[in-house]
Amino acid sequence: MEVGDGQLPVVITPTRLRQSLSDVPASVTVITDAMLARYGITSIPDALRLVPGMAVTQAAGNDYRINYHGTNILVPRRLNVLIDGVSQYRPAASRVDWKLLPVDIEDVARIEVTRSPSSASYGPNSMMAVVNIITKHPRDVERFGIFTTFGSQDTRKALARLGATFGNSALRLSVSDERDGGYDELSRDPQAHDGTRLKRLSVRSVTDFDADHSLDLHWSYVAGTLETPWVDASQVTYPDQKLHDYEVGGTWTRRFSPAHELQVRAYRTQHRLRQSWTTCYARGLFLPEIYALWRVDPAYVEALIAGRVPVGRTPADSAAINAAAGAVQRLGAQALVPTCVQPNQDLVETRNDIELQNTYAPSEHFRLVAGLGAREQQGESDTWLDGTVSNMLYRAFASAEYRPWAHVLFNLGGYAERDKLGGSTFSPRAAVNVQVSPHQTVRAAWSKGTRAPDIQEQRVNWSYKVHLDPPLNGRSDARFYQSAVAPGDLSSERIESRELGYILNQPKLGLILDVKLFDDKLTHLISEKPQVAHFAPTNDHEVRLTGAELQSSIELSPSLGAFLNYAYLANRDASLETERSQYSRHSGAAGISAAGGGWRWSLAYYGASGNGVGESRYGRTDVLLARAFTLRDTSWTASLRLSRLDARRLTYYDESGLYPHARYEDRLSLFGQLSVRY
Repeated sequence: MEVGDGQLPVVITPTRLRQSLSDVPASVTVITDAMLARYGITSIPDALRLVPGMAVTQAAGNDYRINYHGTNILVPRRLNVLIDGVSQYRPAASRVDWKLLPVDIEDVARIEVTRSPSSASYGPNSMMAVVNIITKHPRDVERFGIFTTFGSQDTRKALARLGATFGNSALRLSVSDERDGGYDELSRDPQAHDGTRLKRLSVRSVTDFDADHSLDLHWSYVAGTLETPWVDASQVTYPDQKLHDYEVGGTWTRRFSPAHELQVRAYRTQHRLRQSWTTCYARGLFLPEIYALWRVDPAYVEALIAGRVPVGRTPADSAAINAAAGAVQRLGAQALVPTCVQPNQDLVETRNDIELQNTYAPSEHFRLVAGLGAREQQGESDTWLDGTVSNMLYRAFASAEYRPWAHVLFNLGGYAERDKLGGSTFSPRAAVNVQVSPHQTVRAAWSKGTRAPDIQEQRVNWSYKVHLDPPLNGRSDARFYQSAVAPGDLSSERIESRELGYILNQPKLGLILDVKLFDDKLTHLISEKPQVAHFAPTNDHEVRLTGAELQSSIELSPSLGAFLNYAYLANRDASLETERSQYSRHSGAAGISAAGGGWRWSLAYYGASGNGVGESRYGRTDVLLARAFTLRDTSWTASLRLSRLDARRLTYYDESGLYPHARYEDRLSLFGQLSVRY
């Protein structure tokens, strides 16, 4: 929780209504831009280390695995991320690409993290939590600013920001160039080819036509390269990812009265990935007969590769086996000659979304927000989908706040969605908050949430099309023998959550304390990682998560503050070990900061016990020293942050059943920042 003046923050994320933390139906962590600067935090993933219970694993320099309460580290996909109301959850591949978020940390005004199932407000894919990143209003930025970061791991970043007003309109434009070198060593690549090179451009404008009528527009573009060390065991070049993402949208708001507001939001996002590499396999593995036999049964092909001729279970199986064995025999010694090809994993993901939201407060005792929306999602890939697959979704939602007595508040909400590929879901939530004293509130909440299977899980038709030179049996176009087809019968993952909370607010002491007890039952989980060699996702898995979380902040004086966050988690009854692959029984963060005479310093520690399968412990200490001064109407801030890792080596669980590692050469890292505002 933010270090502040002891007053409880007002948040909007949990129910879409503006509420004090004492009124919300869930625990919320608020991270402001002041706190980011105070502790020298330079990325969204590092900011989330401040959130109790948030599991953050950096498997490679540009590969973050992040989920609230962890569970499955292979494909973390039970957490939704919003930037100014726009979901960053990929429409076809169920993931959040943390390095590619279309926002720079310098443009973040605050981050609100709802630490509980949030499907009742934001639908499927907000199963465990929601991270809501709110950017700075164009009227709140300087006319011109330059921000630079440099230091260890070949880190270099420069951002230029322009703020301007034109009559009733305000504009914020930011452009940045970012790069880093990632780890020094990876288990699959001693050279640690996992660096990042990105360019971002974002524009936001707000026009206030009058006091009750506004239009908020945004556009962003992200392009660059994510170095990728490994895709397959026979690769001879790196499978780097070339990316081009854009996002455009707007929000129209009309306030009819202090008690009634209407909002319409529409946006379009497109994520374009280009990924190809050179790999070399035996020529016989590109025979169409081998490809056809794999479709019948992969075990038959594995037997042929091992030098055996399997026996078919049916006459059709036997015919396919004989055709494949005959094709290999006709090829003779050429079947074993290595042939180099260039497969790709290109993918284009597109989302078009429109939503109508109406907020109404007919009395001081009752407030309601309700809305309707529609979303079109599309994936296009010759490799993953053998073409284009679209999905259409429709939704209706509502959240109500009812205060029958001054000290009692009820929150009720629900979200219904109709998914063309996955069917219908409904996610309810109910909570009661009781103010037991002027500065103490207790909360009891119950909710259900879901995660809908994505386009790839439901409709994958996965095969690698390649060009052969020289041709094989007169044909240049071929397919690698392995392929996979989705069963298409998956249902949504589910969670049922029970939570007890307590908030203490002592403004005179500058103290805020938030304690949470929780019991979450996750069922119908899709725990298997989709792989072309073995693609068999099911809804057969479950896990139970129980524990307690504490977050606190205190302002010891106007210039001295501190925070302490802690989470205890018990991961129980996991039906598959992957649901215990990202799990820390103990995790948390603590920090203290002080300012005076233009100087600022801070000390912080972030840690996680690392109790997951193959998962190592994490610990990091940060010390920051900063100096601010003014020169000729220009504000300057310079800072140095020294970071020390408890261990240079990190391990995590992998789909191979092994425990890959990532390693830095030195425990110590040094980062500098310089900002100039005019």
